[in-house]
Amino acid sequence: MLLLRIEAMKLYIILITVFFAVSSFGASRDNKETPSNEVEPLAEQELGLKKDREHLDKLRKDIPEDVKRDNDDLAYILKLFEDPNKKPSRIRGKFNDTIRKARKKNQKKFKKLRKEFTKKEKKARKDFLKKQKEERNKFMADKPDKEKSREFYNDQTAKRREYFADQRDKRKDFESEVRSQKKEFDLFLRDKRKQFDDHYRAFIKEQQASRRAKKQAEKEARKKASAARYKPTITSKEKQMLEDFKKVPKGPGIPLQPTKDE
Repeated sequence: MLLLRIEAMKLYIILITVFFAVSSFGASRDNKETPSNEVEPLAEQELGLKKDREHLDKLRKDIPEDVKRDNDDLAYILKLFEDPNKKPSRIRGKFNDTIRKARKKNQKKFKKLRKEFTKKEKKARKDFLKKQKEERNKFMADKPDKEKSREFYNDQTAKRREYFADQRDKRKDFESEVRSQKKEFDLFLRDKRKQFDDHYRAFIKEQQASRRAKKQAEKEARKKASAARYKPTITSKEKQMLEDFKKVPKGPGIPLQPTKDE
């Protein structure tokens, strides 16, 4: 029953894939890069479905990314339940491993983003301060009077304040975007875990029903085998007597107990 359900679901996914591909055929699309906050499907992070999807690549290229991702995730989760005899604990362990790998990959991504941002931030600050120093040296080379020096340094101070305020705003925007992406990723994993749990509970129920049916069948088989072992056997003579007895015409019976007259 589980295998039939899984195969039916796979067929449904393939039909959805073909539908979107046909609907999108001939439409002009701009090639856009995946947004930086795009959540990769579990299947991509686990690399477990690449072989199964190769024959659909041409059709899938025109499917919206969110639909493709959801289909991949569903197909990956269903693939975990392909073997109806597999221990549920092993299935959950496999799924948890995938979640851990996804979290680790996401953490590395944010660590890299923060490192790159900080690197650019430091370089920009260094370039800005270097430029101000060069401007000061050039200005002082002309030996300006006190009033011009005051105006010049006030202007540099204002530019420096404006620059660092802008840098702080950019850092806040960056950290805000990181928090937003982390939240989106957590929601994504929460949704996939709920999806997995729904199939997990159904899988356990079907396994339990299958075990009960198997035990019942084994019980019936033992009962039949026991009945066959203890089935009484009769000789041909006894069989003939039984047949003769069946042929006796029905009528009033003869009491076996003696009457009072007798």
